[in-house]
Amino acid sequence: MADTQVLVASNRGPVSFSLADDGALSMRRGGGGLVSALGELSGDILWVCATLSDADRTAARRVTEGRLDVPGIGAVRMLDIPPGTFHRAYNAIANSTLWFVHHMLYDTPNKPHFDARSRRDWQSYEAYNAAFADALAQDAAPGAKVAVQDYHLTLVPTLLRDRRPDVKITHFSHTPWAPPEYYRLLPDDIGRQVLEGILGADHAGFQTRQWAEAFIDCCAAILGAGVDRAARTVTHRGHVTRVGVHALDVDGD
Repeated sequence: MADTQVLVASNRGPVSFSLADDGALSMRRGGGGLVSALGELSGDILWVCATLSDADRTAARRVTEGRLDVPGIGAVRMLDIPPGTFHRAYNAIANSTLWFVHHMLYDTPNKPHFDARSRRDWQSYEAYNAAFADALAQDAAPGAKVAVQDYHLTLVPTLLRDRRPDVKITHFSHTPWAPPEYYRLLPDDIGRQVLEGILGADHAGFQTRQWAEAFIDCCAAILGAGVDRAARTVTHRGHVTRVGVHALDVDGD
């Protein structure tokens, strides 16, 4: 049935490639905890991820629309995002801004500092998220379920809902979520855009109750969204997002 299709969207995919001197490609399992946690998914699975290296980009360009069939995993679509756009979105925004905010690690008397360069970086983050939303909208069967992963892809849920209102969307945060007083270090418009991006999902998941409640607090304080703390729901612009707590672990065996 079409509604059993599950699409996973993440920066790092379940496989990566290396390139030999003679141009031969070799494939190996992707690194990182996300791949370990979700690698056992079964059924009609399509994993949408970014190319992370020249070898990944070569592999993606050798197949139609970067789509590979990987034994034991399913279909994998690797997005050949321009390296400059990827660098600014991944390194400057995701890992050097959002990650630091949520872990509350800034040297706050001196950082963060937002200027014209950071605005260019944010535009790349928007373009990066839009590329994922476009690919998911194109590949999702009617009524499919889409599982968007982590702080790299906070804008995807709303972008995808605009393109494909028929699909079910969840977003899962694998990191902490900052409380409103720290989250406000972000420029007002960027802070709102991140929250509104995740609220395009039907369900927003977090590892702990503390982080889920911090997200709800941010939605109330910064967006003025309607929240039901007992039911863990956030209502914004007529759409209801349920907020869940799900400890993501890996079976030891």
